[in-house]
Amino acid sequence: MFMVGAEYEWRDGPRSIEVGKPSLTGIIKELTRGFRHRKALRRLDTRIAVAGSRGKTSTTRRLDDVFNRRGYDTLTKITGNHPTLIHNGEVHPIERRGPRTTLYENISVIGEFAPELDAYAAEDIGIFENQGITEYTTRLINQQLINPDIVILTNVRQDHNDTLGKTRTNIARSFARSVSAGTHVISGEQHPVLHDYMREEIERRGGTIEQVVIPDRHEGMIGAETAHAIDAVLSFLDESPLPDGELEAFLDAIQPEWTRLPDGRVFNAAQVNDVESTEMVRQALVSEDEQILPFVYLRRDRRGRTASFAEYVDLLYDQGHVNEAHVGGANTRAFAENTELPVIRHDKGSDAETVLTDLLAEGEPVVIMGNTVDEFMREFEEVVRTQEQEAPESIKPT
Repeated sequence: MFMVGAEYEWRDGPRSIEVGKPSLTGIIKELTRGFRHRKALRRLDTRIAVAGSRGKTSTTRRLDDVFNRRGYDTLTKITGNHPTLIHNGEVHPIERRGPRTTLYENISVIGEFAPELDAYAAEDIGIFENQGITEYTTRLINQQLINPDIVILTNVRQDHNDTLGKTRTNIARSFARSVSAGTHVISGEQHPVLHDYMREEIERRGGTIEQVVIPDRHEGMIGAETAHAIDAVLSFLDESPLPDGELEAFLDAIQPEWTRLPDGRVFNAAQVNDVESTEMVRQALVSEDEQILPFVYLRRDRRGRTASFAEYVDLLYDQGHVNEAHVGGANTRAFAENTELPVIRHDKGSDAETVLTDLLAEGEPVVIMGNTVDEFMREFEEVVRTQEQEAPESIKPT
């Protein structure tokens, strides 16, 4: 997918970091380290938090790469499926003993590495992906666990509707209310009404905000707002901007392209998992009159996302962009009963290779949508990867 950033070699030797299981005992134990945690944060000359709907991980990685190459002593925390802490280019995997992300794990990882910062003469900088998915947890990370000098807000999309708000305005309000006094926000959200709304809310709370400027040559390119947010951070810190060639190469690399298989084309847009970003991907992939076949994978714990995608595929059907949809995972019956277009269901337990074969047999390019964090989806991605390797050279892009 296009959510990529700087790549690192996994060197031999870096120790993994184990964080506690999510429990009441665990959080009490971690919070008793509060004084030491605040002392550790003070060792960082500049703290940056990356929030927003899409592109947080790639933006965090890109920032880490830029500041590391410029000689900063850089400490970066990345959340998600593959949580890591990066210290001056050395990647340490975070091993969670529990099944879910825990907010207080930030105390553990910062506390373990902060003492090493004093060993370097360079200026220290901490970059943290904000893992909160509610207004409260997003604010808690900003105001208590990170206390950032700069917040990058990548964009505002309709995701986590159950916890952040039913509309983009409500989601924007949740993000704006998470900002502390004295914090500068660099916002990639381009919608003028949403930006003005957040500006009023953030300034009322004693913060400041600027909107990322996208030049005409990059208008409409996927990820342009996050790429140019890097330059905005550099400018705020009185650093020189990214070289034009580096910025252009990064943007070119993250534009979506079909995965070409022996029996058809596939693109996995499930990693963006919100309808606005998925529609941007669809428009970038197809011509105006080309139809696609959606395969929407559902999770039981993402009901708001499921409802958004049900409305989205109905809209695609009304506009003639699709003839039908396939759906898999949880609650497939409810999805089918609440959409107007024909829906073919693949219930939980379906074989990934069989599902892919059924999709490609329809004869239209397949766009995977919805959710990607599931064992079935990992198996599905592996099947796609295997078939891509077996595809003849004649169908691969040059």
